[in-house]
Amino acid sequence: MYDLHRPARPTMRRAAMYLRCRPYDAREADYMRTAMEQLADRFGLPTPDVYSDHGLSTRGPLPALENLLVAAERGWLDVVLVPGPFVFALDDRAAAEIVRRFARAGCEVIEAPGRGVRPGGVPQLSVVPGSGPGRPRRPAPGEDPAAYQAV
Repeated sequence: MYDLHRPARPTMRRAAMYLRCRPYDAREADYMRTAMEQLADRFGLPTPDVYSDHGLSTRGPLPALENLLVAAERGWLDVVLVPGPFVFALDDRAAAEIVRRFARAGCEVIEAPGRGVRPGGVPQLSVVPGSGPGRPRRPAPGEDPAAYQAV
């Protein structure tokens, strides 16, 4: 039965991932996507929608990022998964401002483990054992890409 005094809350959080690698590298893009899907699974999220600006520089327009921000601001998303805030901007202050924009829209940004420097507001998960500081472990030739980031 519905309580008319308390609005219904969605039982499933709506998720998206934002990916950007420059220069475009198909293998890197596949690894990022697989890692974000595993991260979503770890948090019990549905398969996230993919927003991608692969090959584009942060100095120019990033149409997928703008579409993602609009979706968050309209309340269509609850969570955005990223490999790191560097996908938003290489400058940490600019990346932090984009994270704050998501937060103002009520959208949580979750970063995969492996990046040492994060702007405020982006939660850090545990670092992948053996990955060393700064970058997640890359799979060996012939290794399953799912091993890219065991999140």
